[in-house]
Amino acid sequence: MRLVLCAVSVFIGGLLYAVPNMTRREILFAVPLPPDFRDRSEGREAISAFRTTIAVVVLACVGLLLFLPARLLGAIAAAMPLAIVLAAGISFYQQYRKLAPAAVQFKRLREAELTAQPERLPWFAWLAAGPFVILGAAAWYLHLSWSRIPARFPVHWGANGQPNRWAERTTRGVYGPLFFAAELCTWLLVMALAGWFGSRRSPWRSVVLGLLVTVQYLMGVVFALISVQALLGLPVWVIALLPIAVLIPVITITINKMSQPSGPPDPTPNECWKGAIFYYNPNDAVLFVEKRAGFGYTFNFANPWCWVLLGGLALVIASAPFIVA
Repeated sequence: MRLVLCAVSVFIGGLLYAVPNMTRREILFAVPLPPDFRDRSEGREAISAFRTTIAVVVLACVGLLLFLPARLLGAIAAAMPLAIVLAAGISFYQQYRKLAPAAVQFKRLREAELTAQPERLPWFAWLAAGPFVILGAAAWYLHLSWSRIPARFPVHWGANGQPNRWAERTTRGVYGPLFFAAELCTWLLVMALAGWFGSRRSPWRSVVLGLLVTVQYLMGVVFALISVQALLGLPVWVIALLPIAVLIPVITITINKMSQPSGPPDPTPNECWKGAIFYYNPNDAVLFVEKRAGFGYTFNFANPWCWVLLGGLALVIASAPFIVA
Protein backbone atom coordinates (compact mmCIF):
# COMPACT_ATOMS: atom_id res chain seq x y z
CA MET A 1 0.00 0.00 0.00
CA ARG A 2 2.96 2.34 0.56
CA LEU A 3 3.83 2.06 -3.13
CA VAL A 4 0.23 2.88 -4.11
CA LEU A 5 0.34 6.00 -1.94
CA CYS A 6 3.68 6.95 -3.47
CA ALA A 7 2.18 6.55 -6.94
CA VAL A 8 -0.69 8.85 -5.95
CA SER A 9 1.81 11.46 -4.69
CA VAL A 10 3.83 11.30 -7.88
CA PHE A 11 0.66 11.56 -9.98
CA ILE A 12 -0.60 14.64 -8.13
CA GLY A 13 2.84 16.21 -8.37
CA GLY A 14 3.12 15.34 -12.05
CA LEU A 15 -0.28 16.85 -12.75
CA LEU A 16 0.70 20.12 -11.07
CA TYR A 17 4.15 19.99 -12.69
CA ALA A 18 2.42 20.04 -16.09
CA VAL A 19 0.22 23.07 -15.29
CA PRO A 20 2.40 25.56 -17.26
CA ASN A 21 1.96 23.34 -20.33
CA MET A 22 -1.80 23.01 -19.86
CA THR A 23 -2.36 26.69 -20.61
CA ARG A 24 -2.21 28.68 -23.84
CA ARG A 25 1.27 29.89 -24.73
CA GLU A 26 -0.04 33.45 -24.38
CA ILE A 27 -0.79 32.84 -20.69
CA LEU A 28 1.71 31.92 -17.99
CA PHE A 29 0.74 31.63 -14.32
CA ALA A 30 -2.59 33.32 -15.08
CA VAL A 31 -0.84 36.35 -16.62
CA PRO A 32 -1.50 37.21 -20.30
CA LEU A 33 1.89 37.74 -21.92
CA PRO A 34 3.47 37.99 -25.38
CA PRO A 35 3.54 34.55 -27.08
CA ASP A 36 7.36 34.39 -26.97
CA PHE A 37 7.60 35.20 -23.24
CA ARG A 38 7.97 31.52 -22.28
CA ASP A 39 11.17 31.33 -24.32
CA ARG A 40 12.71 34.32 -22.59
CA SER A 41 14.87 33.94 -19.51
CA GLU A 42 12.12 35.38 -17.27
CA GLY A 43 9.63 32.81 -18.48
CA ARG A 44 12.01 29.88 -18.14
CA GLU A 45 13.04 30.97 -14.64
CA ALA A 46 9.41 31.25 -13.50
CA ILE A 47 8.55 27.78 -14.77
CA SER A 48 11.71 26.28 -13.29
CA ALA A 49 11.06 27.81 -9.84
CA PHE A 50 7.47 26.53 -9.83
CA ARG A 51 8.46 23.01 -10.84
CA THR A 52 11.39 22.84 -8.43
CA THR A 53 9.04 23.59 -5.52
CA ILE A 54 6.70 20.79 -6.56
CA ALA A 55 9.54 18.30 -7.06
CA VAL A 56 11.00 18.99 -3.60
CA VAL A 57 7.64 18.58 -1.84
CA VAL A 58 6.78 15.38 -3.77
CA LEU A 59 10.16 13.84 -2.97
CA ALA A 60 9.67 14.71 0.71
CA CYS A 61 6.21 13.09 0.71
CA VAL A 62 7.50 9.93 -0.98
CA GLY A 63 10.33 9.69 1.55
CA LEU A 64 7.92 9.99 4.47
CA LEU A 65 5.55 7.41 2.97
CA LEU A 66 8.37 4.91 2.48
CA PHE A 67 10.19 5.22 5.78
CA LEU A 68 7.81 6.44 8.47
CA PRO A 69 6.36 3.86 10.91
CA ALA A 70 3.09 2.24 9.85
CA ARG A 71 1.17 3.89 12.71
CA LEU A 72 1.82 7.32 11.13
CA LEU A 73 0.98 6.25 7.59
CA GLY A 74 -2.68 7.22 7.79
CA ALA A 75 -1.96 10.78 8.91
CA ILE A 76 0.74 11.27 6.27
CA ALA A 77 -1.48 9.85 3.54
CA ALA A 78 -4.24 12.30 4.47
CA ALA A 79 -1.92 15.33 4.65
CA MET A 80 0.16 14.47 1.58
CA PRO A 81 -2.20 15.71 -1.20
CA LEU A 82 -2.93 18.90 0.72
CA ALA A 83 0.78 19.61 1.20
CA ILE A 84 1.56 19.16 -2.50
CA VAL A 85 -1.39 21.27 -3.67
CA LEU A 86 -0.69 23.97 -1.07
CA ALA A 87 2.98 24.22 -2.05
CA ALA A 88 2.04 24.42 -5.72
CA GLY A 89 -0.60 27.07 -5.01
CA ILE A 90 1.81 29.26 -3.05
CA SER A 91 4.48 28.97 -5.72
CA PHE A 92 1.94 29.66 -8.48
CA TYR A 93 0.77 32.84 -6.76
CA GLN A 94 4.36 33.96 -6.22
CA GLN A 95 5.08 33.64 -9.94
CA TYR A 96 1.79 35.37 -10.75
CA ARG A 97 2.76 38.38 -8.63
CA LYS A 98 6.22 38.41 -10.18
CA LEU A 99 4.96 38.34 -13.80
CA ALA A 100 1.87 40.57 -13.35
CA PRO A 101 3.71 43.83 -14.24
CA ALA A 102 4.43 42.43 -17.71
CA ALA A 103 0.77 41.60 -18.43
CA VAL A 104 -0.83 42.56 -21.74
CA GLN A 105 -4.53 42.83 -22.59
CA PHE A 106 -5.99 40.47 -25.18
CA LYS A 107 -7.85 42.28 -27.95
CA ARG A 108 -11.59 41.80 -28.17
CA LEU A 109 -12.76 40.67 -31.60
CA ARG A 110 -16.22 41.48 -32.91
CA GLU A 111 -18.31 38.41 -33.76
CA ALA A 112 -21.38 38.10 -35.96
CA GLU A 113 -23.77 35.14 -36.16
CA LEU A 114 -24.22 34.15 -39.82
CA THR A 115 -26.90 31.51 -39.25
CA ALA A 116 -30.12 31.37 -37.26
CA GLN A 117 -29.78 27.64 -36.62
CA PRO A 118 -28.70 26.60 -33.12
CA GLU A 119 -25.22 25.13 -32.85
CA ARG A 120 -25.29 21.35 -32.63
CA LEU A 121 -23.48 19.31 -30.03
CA PRO A 122 -20.58 17.11 -31.19
CA TRP A 123 -21.56 13.54 -32.01
CA PHE A 124 -19.70 12.14 -29.00
CA ALA A 125 -21.95 14.06 -26.61
CA TRP A 126 -24.37 11.12 -26.84
CA LEU A 127 -21.70 8.94 -25.24
CA ALA A 128 -22.60 10.67 -21.96
CA ALA A 129 -25.37 8.08 -21.60
CA GLY A 130 -22.74 5.34 -21.20
CA PRO A 131 -21.94 5.88 -17.49
CA PHE A 132 -25.61 5.53 -16.58
CA VAL A 133 -25.70 2.24 -18.50
CA ILE A 134 -22.65 1.05 -16.54
CA LEU A 135 -24.25 1.97 -13.22
CA GLY A 136 -27.51 0.31 -14.25
CA ALA A 137 -25.67 -2.86 -15.28
CA ALA A 138 -23.90 -2.95 -11.91
CA ALA A 139 -27.24 -2.54 -10.11
CA TRP A 140 -28.79 -5.36 -12.15
CA TYR A 141 -25.80 -7.63 -11.42
CA LEU A 142 -26.16 -6.94 -7.70
CA HIS A 143 -29.88 -7.65 -7.89
CA LEU A 144 -29.30 -11.02 -9.56
CA SER A 145 -26.53 -11.87 -7.07
CA TRP A 146 -28.29 -10.64 -3.94
CA SER A 147 -28.07 -13.95 -2.10
CA ARG A 148 -24.27 -14.08 -2.64
CA ILE A 149 -23.62 -10.63 -1.17
CA PRO A 150 -22.16 -10.97 2.36
CA ALA A 151 -24.35 -9.76 5.21
CA ARG A 152 -21.59 -7.25 6.06
CA PHE A 153 -18.89 -6.09 3.64
CA PRO A 154 -16.18 -3.37 3.48
CA VAL A 155 -16.83 -0.13 1.59
CA HIS A 156 -13.81 1.97 2.62
CA TRP A 157 -10.14 1.20 3.21
CA GLY A 158 -7.41 2.99 5.15
CA ALA A 159 -3.88 3.92 4.13
CA ASN A 160 -2.66 0.47 5.24
CA GLY A 161 -5.05 -1.23 2.81
CA GLN A 162 -7.26 -2.58 5.59
CA PRO A 163 -11.04 -1.92 5.62
CA ASN A 164 -12.15 0.70 8.12
CA ARG A 165 -15.81 1.13 7.22
CA TRP A 166 -18.44 -1.51 6.59
CA ALA A 167 -21.92 -1.69 5.11
CA GLU A 168 -24.74 -4.16 5.48
CA ARG A 169 -26.73 -6.00 2.84
CA THR A 170 -29.56 -3.49 2.62
CA THR A 171 -30.90 -1.42 -0.24
CA ARG A 172 -28.94 1.58 0.97
CA GLY A 173 -25.79 -0.38 1.74
CA VAL A 174 -25.70 -2.19 -1.61
CA TYR A 175 -27.09 0.36 -4.06
CA GLY A 176 -26.12 3.60 -2.27
CA PRO A 177 -22.79 4.13 -4.09
CA LEU A 178 -24.53 3.63 -7.43
CA PHE A 179 -27.24 6.19 -6.63
CA PHE A 180 -24.61 8.68 -5.50
CA ALA A 181 -22.56 8.09 -8.66
CA ALA A 182 -25.69 8.66 -10.76
CA GLU A 183 -26.11 12.04 -9.06
CA LEU A 184 -22.49 12.95 -9.76
CA CYS A 185 -22.75 11.88 -13.40
CA THR A 186 -25.95 13.88 -13.82
CA TRP A 187 -24.27 17.00 -12.43
CA LEU A 188 -21.26 16.46 -14.72
CA LEU A 189 -23.60 16.09 -17.70
CA VAL A 190 -25.35 19.36 -16.83
CA MET A 191 -21.93 21.03 -16.49
CA ALA A 192 -20.86 19.68 -19.88
CA LEU A 193 -23.97 21.06 -21.59
CA ALA A 194 -23.73 24.37 -19.73
CA GLY A 195 -20.09 24.66 -20.76
CA TRP A 196 -20.95 24.07 -24.41
CA PHE A 197 -23.89 26.47 -24.64
CA GLY A 198 -22.74 28.97 -22.02
CA SER A 199 -19.32 29.90 -23.38
CA ARG A 200 -17.97 31.71 -26.42
CA ARG A 201 -17.30 29.65 -29.53
CA SER A 202 -13.82 28.18 -29.31
CA PRO A 203 -11.97 25.04 -30.49
CA TRP A 204 -11.54 24.11 -26.83
CA ARG A 205 -15.25 23.68 -26.17
CA SER A 206 -15.37 20.23 -27.75
CA VAL A 207 -12.19 19.21 -25.89
CA VAL A 208 -13.66 20.27 -22.54
CA LEU A 209 -16.94 18.53 -23.36
CA GLY A 210 -15.05 15.34 -24.15
CA LEU A 211 -13.05 15.66 -20.93
CA LEU A 212 -16.20 15.94 -18.82
CA VAL A 213 -17.72 12.91 -20.56
CA THR A 214 -14.49 11.01 -19.77
CA VAL A 215 -14.76 12.00 -16.10
CA GLN A 216 -18.34 10.74 -16.16
CA TYR A 217 -17.14 7.33 -17.33
CA LEU A 218 -14.41 7.34 -14.69
CA MET A 219 -16.94 8.03 -11.93
CA GLY A 220 -19.31 5.41 -13.27
CA VAL A 221 -16.68 2.68 -13.51
CA VAL A 222 -15.05 3.44 -10.13
CA PHE A 223 -18.33 3.45 -8.21
CA ALA A 224 -19.54 0.36 -10.08
CA LEU A 225 -16.36 -1.48 -9.04
CA ILE A 226 -16.78 -0.32 -5.44
CA SER A 227 -20.33 -1.65 -5.45
CA VAL A 228 -19.47 -5.08 -6.82
CA GLN A 229 -16.18 -5.40 -4.92
CA ALA A 230 -17.81 -7.55 -2.22
CA LEU A 231 -18.72 -10.11 -4.90
CA LEU A 232 -15.64 -9.98 -7.10
CA GLY A 233 -13.03 -9.48 -4.37
CA LEU A 234 -11.04 -6.95 -6.39
CA PRO A 235 -7.75 -5.77 -4.82
CA VAL A 236 -8.04 -2.29 -3.37
CA TRP A 237 -5.06 -1.06 -5.39
CA VAL A 238 -6.93 -1.77 -8.65
CA ILE A 239 -9.70 0.66 -7.71
CA ALA A 240 -7.21 3.18 -6.29
CA LEU A 241 -4.97 3.26 -9.36
CA LEU A 242 -7.72 3.12 -12.01
CA PRO A 243 -8.28 6.92 -12.03
CA ILE A 244 -4.55 7.48 -12.52
CA ALA A 245 -4.42 4.99 -15.39
CA VAL A 246 -7.30 6.81 -17.11
CA LEU A 247 -6.21 10.39 -16.43
CA ILE A 248 -2.58 10.04 -17.55
CA PRO A 249 -3.43 9.59 -21.27
CA VAL A 250 -6.18 12.23 -21.00
CA ILE A 251 -3.69 14.75 -19.58
CA THR A 252 -1.12 13.82 -22.23
CA ILE A 253 -3.65 14.44 -25.00
CA THR A 254 -4.62 17.74 -23.38
CA ILE A 255 -1.01 18.95 -23.27
CA ASN A 256 -0.56 18.00 -26.94
CA LYS A 257 -3.72 19.93 -27.83
CA MET A 258 -2.55 23.01 -25.95
CA SER A 259 0.77 22.98 -27.84
CA GLN A 260 -1.03 23.26 -31.19
CA PRO A 261 -2.04 26.60 -32.74
CA SER A 262 -5.62 27.60 -31.96
CA GLY A 263 -7.99 30.53 -32.23
CA PRO A 264 -7.57 33.84 -30.41
CA PRO A 265 -7.61 33.78 -26.58
CA ASP A 266 -10.79 34.58 -24.69
CA PRO A 267 -10.68 38.42 -24.49
CA THR A 268 -11.51 38.73 -20.80
CA PRO A 269 -10.44 42.02 -19.14
CA ASN A 270 -7.44 41.64 -16.84
CA GLU A 271 -9.09 43.68 -14.10
CA CYS A 272 -12.00 41.21 -13.87
CA TRP A 273 -9.74 38.39 -12.69
CA LYS A 274 -9.57 38.21 -8.91
CA GLY A 275 -6.66 36.40 -7.27
CA ALA A 276 -5.58 35.09 -10.69
CA ILE A 277 -8.29 32.40 -10.81
CA PHE A 278 -11.73 33.96 -10.17
CA TYR A 279 -13.49 35.81 -13.00
CA TYR A 280 -16.19 38.34 -12.09
CA ASN A 281 -17.62 40.52 -14.84
CA PRO A 282 -21.28 41.62 -14.71
CA ASN A 283 -20.90 43.11 -18.21
CA ASP A 284 -20.01 39.73 -19.73
CA ALA A 285 -23.08 37.65 -20.56
CA VAL A 286 -21.31 34.28 -20.82
CA LEU A 287 -21.49 31.71 -18.03
CA PHE A 288 -18.04 30.20 -18.68
CA VAL A 289 -14.73 31.69 -19.82
CA GLU A 290 -11.38 30.11 -20.60
CA LYS A 291 -9.21 29.61 -17.54
CA ARG A 292 -6.02 31.53 -17.08
CA ALA A 293 -4.68 28.91 -14.67
CA GLY A 294 -4.71 25.44 -16.17
CA PHE A 295 -6.84 24.01 -18.93
CA GLY A 296 -10.56 24.31 -19.50
CA TYR A 297 -13.21 26.78 -18.39
CA THR A 298 -14.15 28.56 -15.19
CA PHE A 299 -17.29 30.34 -14.05
CA ASN A 300 -18.11 33.96 -14.59
CA PHE A 301 -19.07 34.42 -10.95
CA ALA A 302 -21.16 37.46 -11.84
CA ASN A 303 -23.58 35.19 -13.71
CA PRO A 304 -26.37 33.95 -11.38
CA TRP A 305 -26.49 30.56 -13.12
CA CYS A 306 -23.02 29.71 -11.82
CA TRP A 307 -24.42 29.75 -8.28
CA VAL A 308 -27.24 27.46 -9.37
CA LEU A 309 -24.70 24.94 -10.67
CA LEU A 310 -22.51 25.24 -7.58
CA GLY A 311 -25.60 24.86 -5.39
CA GLY A 312 -26.44 21.67 -7.30
CA LEU A 313 -22.99 20.27 -6.55
CA ALA A 314 -23.39 21.19 -2.87
CA LEU A 315 -26.71 19.33 -2.77
CA VAL A 316 -25.12 16.25 -4.38
CA ILE A 317 -22.32 16.23 -1.81
CA ALA A 318 -24.74 16.87 1.07
CA SER A 319 -26.89 13.94 -0.02
CA ALA A 320 -24.02 11.43 0.37
CA PRO A 321 -24.63 10.63 4.09
CA PHE A 322 -28.29 9.92 3.34
CA ILE A 323 -27.64 7.75 0.29
CA VAL A 324 -24.39 5.89 1.00
CA ALA A 325 -24.18 3.67 4.09
